[in-house]
Amino acid sequence: MIVCTALIGGAGLAAQPGVNATLSRKMGHPLHAAIISFGSGLLVLVAIAIFSGRFPPRFTDSLSSLPWWAWLGGSIGAFLVTMSMIFAPRVGALQWIALIVTGQAIASLALDHFGLAGFTQRSASGVRVMGAILLVAGLILSSMESGPRSTPAVSDETRSSDARPSAER
Repeated sequence: MIVCTALIGGAGLAAQPGVNATLSRKMGHPLHAAIISFGSGLLVLVAIAIFSGRFPPRFTDSLSSLPWWAWLGGSIGAFLVTMSMIFAPRVGALQWIALIVTGQAIASLALDHFGLAGFTQRSASGVRVMGAILLVAGLILSSMESGPRSTPAVSDETRSSDARPSAER
């Protein structure tokens, strides 16, 4: 179940930058699109919480007992979603996700090794370091494409203008 959920989530994460970039183009600015993206996510989460009987949210401890960095999760997500809208269309889905995953792996190696951000300490063994190195190698390989790039996908504007009679074009 964990593997299937992770694979489905990963597929969704691969599609998300393109979906959000399209929203950004249609709205005219990535910040506006990020507001809509996070707003729709919030609505889904609230609906799930209500239907599962987990609403309203409760804290098991006082808010002042939380470490300062516990509040950064949403900000990290907002940064990543907004940057994805800007850069993913420029570099492509594979390259963008390769960059993200490589960054995640390197940071994860350090977070585990030092037991930071709430993770249990797990030493950066040779095998784990080699895994991160292989991800860097994959990133390099995925960026070594040579030759002309394919034609970009037809935009919605082009499709709608093609639907008009040729006399109107």
